[in-house]
Amino acid sequence: MGSSSGLLATLGVGDPSPAEWCQIFFIVSAASIFMLAAVPEHMRRALLDYGARRAKPSQPSEKSKAPEPNQGVLDVLTSYGQVPHSWFIHFYITSLSWSIFWGYQYLSKGSLMRTVAEMQHSSAVKSQTPEVDLTGTLVAWMLMSSQGARRLLECLFVTKPGSSPMWFVHWALGLSYYTALGVSVWIQGSGAILQSWEHPQLIHFTPQVIIGAAVSGWAGAQQHQCHSYLAGLKKYTLPNEGWFKYFICPHYTFECLLYLSLSVVAAPTGCILNRPVLCSLIFVLANLGATAYGTKAWYASKFGADKLVGKWIMIPFVF
Repeated sequence: MGSSSGLLATLGVGDPSPAEWCQIFFIVSAASIFMLAAVPEHMRRALLDYGARRAKPSQPSEKSKAPEPNQGVLDVLTSYGQVPHSWFIHFYITSLSWSIFWGYQYLSKGSLMRTVAEMQHSSAVKSQTPEVDLTGTLVAWMLMSSQGARRLLECLFVTKPGSSPMWFVHWALGLSYYTALGVSVWIQGSGAILQSWEHPQLIHFTPQVIIGAAVSGWAGAQQHQCHSYLAGLKKYTLPNEGWFKYFICPHYTFECLLYLSLSVVAAPTGCILNRPVLCSLIFVLANLGATAYGTKAWYASKFGADKLVGKWIMIPFVF
């Protein structure tokens, strides 16, 4: 306990609220990915690569009975605990399940949401931290629910299920991420939630909520087009139509835009962005950025670096 208290004190967080715990999780997870991205390439590939980009462990030849020279210790270690890449569907089952659960908690004035909301609201009052109004909270929850539902339907009916492996750590981190995100979208609206349970609240759509929701809907539609296009490609064909003319991973670009717009919708009164959701975006940038960089390297080795000239990896003018 002493070491964890010291870490929180170093971060400037004495007694974290539920919203701050979500932020800590996202930042620590993102920092871990950034640190892994800085290690030597063979270590980074063993720890971060998954799916078709992940090199399969070399098997000993009959003559030598020994691993190939390029077989690293981490390659061998991470070859254990592999799960099918198709298990990505569990992320969206988790996301939608938490959205439904917290929605039910709100409608039924559930004890778990009440406990967490009271902790958050008490902390916000003490620190004089602005909170999100009921409209922003409910719209953010609905956008998160629709995102989870759309991605689940895409996994079921659009994308092709594959057997390419991913390390179980990636799978567990993804489940944890969507669990924390399910809390983050409503946690700073705890005061409005508690108040609405006592007295009915008026719903009023501010320009910020309207613009943020519109951008989120547009980004979701563009991401769906990207996923549909990828699903229609022949195996290991270089994507080069639509947004793929300009980006190597435009579906990642729109994923980031989705969470940025969600942060705008769920912003506390007088603020532009919602901190917990913004911290989730930092994690997404780190995670998808590492994956997109690996995708570029894989495309370059398979199709030639000249085929990628003039394309951004994920973020226009930056990356």
